[in-house]
Amino acid sequence: MRRRDLSTVTIEDLERRLVIALAKMSARQADIFLSIRFDRTSYEELAARHGVTLGQVTTDFARALRIWSRCLHARFPSLVWPWL
Repeated sequence: MRRRDLSTVTIEDLERRLVIALAKMSARQADIFLSIRFDRTSYEELAARHGVTLGQVTTDFARALRIWSRCLHARFPSLVWPWL
């Protein structure tokens, strides 16, 4: 997939794409993604909060980042994985 030039993306478009990406994530992935990226929550705290291992937190965060990246760079983000 070609990467898009993010210098031309507006804040409104980024917010819209974030909403689409969050809708495609599981609830736990979305919480982990938002907690790490915006609240700077530690992996240990997230593992305790969700009752999972550190490895699972890492996996969920990586999957959430992949979803976010695909929605951010997609030409039509709502069409990225429409079955989710």
